[in-house]
Amino acid sequence: MFNDYISHELPAIGVDIGGTKISAGLIENNKLVKSYKLPTPAREEKAVILQTIIRTIRAVGLQDYSGIGVGIPGLVDTKNGIVYDVQNIPSLTHVALKSELESVFYCKVEINNDANCFVLGSNTYGNGQQFKNMVGLTLGTGLGGGLILNGKLYEGVGTGAGEFGFMPYRDSILEHYCSGQFFQRQYNITGEEASRQALEGKTKALEMFSHFGHHLGEAIKMIVYSFAPEAVMLGGSVTKNFDFFKESMWKTIRDFPYNHVIDNLVILPATGSEIALIGAASLVQNKTELKNRKVPNKDIEIEKRG
Repeated sequence: MFNDYISHELPAIGVDIGGTKISAGLIENNKLVKSYKLPTPAREEKAVILQTIIRTIRAVGLQDYSGIGVGIPGLVDTKNGIVYDVQNIPSLTHVALKSELESVFYCKVEINNDANCFVLGSNTYGNGQQFKNMVGLTLGTGLGGGLILNGKLYEGVGTGAGEFGFMPYRDSILEHYCSGQFFQRQYNITGEEASRQALEGKTKALEMFSHFGHHLGEAIKMIVYSFAPEAVMLGGSVTKNFDFFKESMWKTIRDFPYNHVIDNLVILPATGSEIALIGAASLVQNKTELKNRKVPNKDIEIEKRG
């Protein structure tokens, strides 16, 4: 429908659709120059969701741009731009989002899983550039995962790779213990309120994050058993509380049976809250081709083993 050539001189728009907010950003020279966000009407019908997405894009797309890249928390047919199984936004099931947006904005639109956009942005432009094998985990409304294997984004069938949140764990699934849902389900408190109380030094809130770190450590061990990555990059709203849960996370990880793997594992928050938007925008700028990217000569400061 549209010319496959995308000008690198023009900025691109990145969109990050989450269970609580929809963000859009104008990305120029791999930097966020303008952004806008709206609450996600997650329980509304499809038309309301689409109009909210369109409004966020229009708020930042007031100049020429090369295309629109969208990250969404569900499975995606990336070739045809069809969205499936968005657990936290039920009406976005079997939606031809690519064609819907192309018919409104008449430009190139690419759709992918939001965690894939996050790990792609971190590995291409963020503090994960030095790693050829890394996992990205988004700790937000849910638990999302993305994989960089041998320097390339690995999607699996229908972007189904990296859905760690639905792996069985304890009496439920990992997502219920390793995302913002943990605080609501276990303590009847929002993640935002738990964060506020932890910043105030309240003992109960600090204990909540310590328990959260233990569960996240168990999740990371499962992932390391499967992929033995060089790094695990953390993003999402809960990650801003990293200092409150990193000690218990590492304490849990240290009983991993293969010391050499853990001794070389790096776990750190991704730099820049806009990295998922930049990763989404890169879908239309470079089509996720990572193998020719330049890795910075200067080592990025990293933190190992807490």
